[in-house]
Amino acid sequence: MKLRLKPVGEQVIVITGADSGIGLATARAAAGRGAKVVINSRNAEALAQIADELRGMGTQAEWLAADVGDERAMRELARVAIHAFGRIDTWVNNAGVGIFGELENTPLGDARRLFETNYWGTVHGALAALPHLKRNGGALINVGSVESGVPIPLHGHYAASKHAVKGFTDALRMEMERQEAPVSVTLIRPAAIDTPFTEHAHNHMAGAEPEIPPPVYAPHVVADAILHCAARPKRELIVGGSGKQMSSMWRRAPRLFSRYAENVVYEQERAPRGTKRRNDALYRSTTTGSERGDYAGHVMESSAYTEAAENPLRSALLLGLLGVGTVWAVRSGLFERVYGTARERFTGATGRADRDMEHVLEHLEMLGGQPIEMLSPEEARRQPTPTEAVMALLRKHGETVEPEPVGSVVDRTIPGPAGPIPVRVYAPQGRGPFPVIVYTHGGGWVIATNDTYDSSARALCNAVEAVVVSVEYRKAPEHKFPAAHEDAYTAYLWALHNAPEIDGDPARVALAGESAGGNLAISSAIVARDRGVQLPSHILAVYPIADGNTESESYRENHDAKPLNRPMMQWFFSHYLRSPADAAHPLISLVHADLKGLPPTTIITAEIDPLRSDGEELAEQLRQAGVEVDYHTFSGVTHEFFGMGAVVGKANKAVKAAAKGLRAGF
Repeated sequence: MKLRLKPVGEQVIVITGADSGIGLATARAAAGRGAKVVINSRNAEALAQIADELRGMGTQAEWLAADVGDERAMRELARVAIHAFGRIDTWVNNAGVGIFGELENTPLGDARRLFETNYWGTVHGALAALPHLKRNGGALINVGSVESGVPIPLHGHYAASKHAVKGFTDALRMEMERQEAPVSVTLIRPAAIDTPFTEHAHNHMAGAEPEIPPPVYAPHVVADAILHCAARPKRELIVGGSGKQMSSMWRRAPRLFSRYAENVVYEQERAPRGTKRRNDALYRSTTTGSERGDYAGHVMESSAYTEAAENPLRSALLLGLLGVGTVWAVRSGLFERVYGTARERFTGATGRADRDMEHVLEHLEMLGGQPIEMLSPEEARRQPTPTEAVMALLRKHGETVEPEPVGSVVDRTIPGPAGPIPVRVYAPQGRGPFPVIVYTHGGGWVIATNDTYDSSARALCNAVEAVVVSVEYRKAPEHKFPAAHEDAYTAYLWALHNAPEIDGDPARVALAGESAGGNLAISSAIVARDRGVQLPSHILAVYPIADGNTESESYRENHDAKPLNRPMMQWFFSHYLRSPADAAHPLISLVHADLKGLPPTTIITAEIDPLRSDGEELAEQLRQAGVEVDYHTFSGVTHEFFGMGAVVGKANKAVKAAAKGLRAGF
């Protein structure tokens, strides 16, 4: 039988996922052109209301509430259409769900559930429709995505499912053509569309909610493309010129596109907590009935590219122009410049914090702190902290403010050179002996306590499965240099000699610290080496103070940054050092110390931090000394981000990087 597709107004069209978004827009558009419509989703109440609406438009409509992941349910959907109208002319597999989150943080059960809908739902629908389409002729239209050919970060499993839909669709088309079956098999690949997709998506992003990256198109643009292909055979149609551009760039310049996606698209997909509607649809039906989502930006109501692509002659001309333009953009360096400009806009390459970090800084500002460089040390210690800003942000959005659970937490003291040193011992769940991390917190040797950095210690305890000994060293100006250094080294010796007492392994002891504590960690290793003491298994230094000179590039760039800036660092030095000459001491200016023979070291820095250059130079000096170094800089975040995993996504990545190095050392 020769393939002949009817005009839309003479067709019976079956649409899955028809209670919202693209499916609902397609049902309405089809009914508006006179087609008989059979709609499906999991929501019986919404389907009944939509069917009544379609009948009110003067057409006939039937519905079946069923899960596309159920093969028998899809066969029943076909029977409903045949019983009501005697045939099926077009079947649209549109039902789909989304997951936002990094692949490592997404439970496999959630991924399997997504594939049940996105991939197996398409397969079930296609196999249910084919016998009827082959008998009388018709169109099978599978709704994929631009991500059927272009992977996007935070969408890994969704992109994989849409790649699978494309593979299935292309293979099925070949088989139909070989059989000379009168079935047109089409893949529709929408770009970003303003539907409730983000509202319904399952979210595994820390401190953020799902968002779609611009440019964004209206659902009716996709509906029009689907109905075009219902009446005119077409293999594949990308909806939205941005989708075609993405596909071309991925094919012609994959490394450049990857950098763009990693830095720009990644941030565009993360909306602040509390700014988006949430109605998770991964495991249950949703109360919806809405075509549009809650995208706040400009929505494009048409696509010149898609309109041209629907016409073969115009499509060939347009594709040629796009191809030439893409090659020119890559070879001329235009894409690189656009990438750089976009990265500056969205990730803070010129000092702008990303969305997660911005919200923490906004809440820190609302807490009403004063510049500590204008205060006495006593007054500075009473100022609001970034930790308190994180707690305020969590409370605002109704999130838990309980600390991350660990096996146990015990406060105690250990003998010190000037009296007992308070320490807090965090133990993981389970039975040891565990490796031990001697951790020293930040605060410029002047402010902050173990309470301030509690979240960092807990994160390391769980991520590494190690006992963490957090040291409450003496503070300046009451105790000048080298008091804090002496306490930190003493705590390291204590851990070596007393590890079994805390269920630790004395053969596996590491040093770790943040800011001033990062300086103390490396200084303790230097002293241990010089005194012939067992070296730590590994060193973790998070944005360490490593130079007494405050004239570096990052100090100049971040002269007035928050929560740490150049005047604050100068204030810290003035209170801890006995005299300006101490700034050159090798235990303060680590970049000028003898670093040979130190153990493998992980250094983590933040882009918007006066200490970034300290970390960069320290890493270089360690490498030149023959030390194995793993160096990471995180863009769009500030000093103190490491312990903010509850609200700052990059903090979790930093903890993973830290844990990887520590585990390798153990």
